[in-house]
Amino acid sequence: MKERTKGTESKIRGIEQEYPVSAKANLNPSLLVNAAIQGLKRRALSRDVIWDIATEVSQEVHESRITSSYGNNGSRIYNDMGHLEISTPSYNNPFDAVAYDKASEIYAFMASKEASLALKKEVFVHKNNVANLTTTEGVLKGRRASIKTNTYATHGNIITLREACEDWSRVEKALIPWIVTRILFSGSGDVVSGSIIGKEGVKFVISPRAMFVFKKSSLSTTVDRGILNTRDQPHAARRYWRLHDIHYEALRSEYAIFMRDITQALVIRAFETGFLDAAPEIENPVRTFKEISVDTQDCEWKIKLKSGEMTDAVAILRFYIEAIERMQTETGEEEGKWGKIGLKAFKSLVEKLEARRIEDFVDGIDWVTKLALLVNYEPKNASEGISICNQYALLDGGVMHYVDSEKGDIKSDCLFNPKDSLAFAEKELPQVNWSTLSQRIKYALNNAPEQTRDFFKAEMMKRYGSDVRSVSWSTMVLKDARVLLDEPFMLNKEEIGDEMADRREIEDSLAVAKRLYPDKVIY
Repeated sequence: MKERTKGTESKIRGIEQEYPVSAKANLNPSLLVNAAIQGLKRRALSRDVIWDIATEVSQEVHESRITSSYGNNGSRIYNDMGHLEISTPSYNNPFDAVAYDKASEIYAFMASKEASLALKKEVFVHKNNVANLTTTEGVLKGRRASIKTNTYATHGNIITLREACEDWSRVEKALIPWIVTRILFSGSGDVVSGSIIGKEGVKFVISPRAMFVFKKSSLSTTVDRGILNTRDQPHAARRYWRLHDIHYEALRSEYAIFMRDITQALVIRAFETGFLDAAPEIENPVRTFKEISVDTQDCEWKIKLKSGEMTDAVAILRFYIEAIERMQTETGEEEGKWGKIGLKAFKSLVEKLEARRIEDFVDGIDWVTKLALLVNYEPKNASEGISICNQYALLDGGVMHYVDSEKGDIKSDCLFNPKDSLAFAEKELPQVNWSTLSQRIKYALNNAPEQTRDFFKAEMMKRYGSDVRSVSWSTMVLKDARVLLDEPFMLNKEEIGDEMADRREIEDSLAVAKRLYPDKVIY
């Protein structure tokens, strides 16, 4: 077996995206989501599967109630509390982060179209993290209608070494300043209820998720939410810890998705190797998270440190750049293609943020693009402002531009323009071959990434689906065998792809897996 990759490509990651599904008709959200999931199965993009809940520590009861569907590309698709959740397969580079994120958008759009046909009502799906609802009680009683904000989530996951996470105070010190300040380029931007920030009306913020944080760390992801999540579900061998990052956001821009992924991988590598232990400590990170998020006009992004010193968010981002550079120098670790591209782009990004050249990021950073749209359209009231943000988040025919530029309806109701967004990515990340993105997304609709264990799972499901009894991120139970997939890179295409290329019997594929991993295939 080949030695595993190093640097950022050694970090397995993936995204869980919650999509709100809605209709103008007053229909139950779960009905809409179930119709969407059934639609994907009719399109032969997914199939029902029993999800093995044995590894879902602390969530067994919740998970046992969920009906799961398995996407052709290795994603998990399910109805989670009335929203459509699509969890991507695991990948290990930022180009795949973009490709599988866009494949998820296309799945969600196709699901909404199929639900519309089945229910004979127009069904909409959005890629955002907030739903602003106007309460009717205020209207009926002659008072001004009030806005209530409900949250949806985008969670990021990255497999990390357990030994780095055993002292949680060390995790908080190293990573809380990162999560608080990275919103300058990873914030999705949206309008939230003024009551959330102690003001009247509504307010556009950099990070809608930041507004719903109450403590530094928490186990819960829905109430009393923390900046960091302490959930211990590695979905792999116990020597790993899966950092469950509940403050990713629903991004549309390829540049922002790429930069969020590669910088996260670089930062986690620096954390694992001990180069973030001197991270600047924020005096009140919860309050600071919100204060930075609401600062969309002056863009001072001030931060008070525990030492009493005043600094700003950009200076803290510079600390992380310097720590990554020290790691590379002192460890001599070869960073690889993606790490080099990512670090160079990160430095360029921070230089522009330092100069407060915010306008340079229209079509590249989601919150900046939404803010520009608000300035351009000049909404007359809160409802119009909310509508503009929602129209940016709407998944409609425009998403098909990624796989067929002729079919992609760019002149759609959606205010996100994939042509402009891709042009920005090409300009800011010229070392990336963006001309191949369409082909990669087409591949990602029906295939798992080649480099990870999800390749084996997806291929087994396609070839021998009738023999599959249950599946999870780290297990696959078949009629006559159980495969323990607790090493994230095991049974990837390079290891077993040629052996599975021929249309062999399931016994042949299992025999090859058994030869490679004698202790992982149990008859």
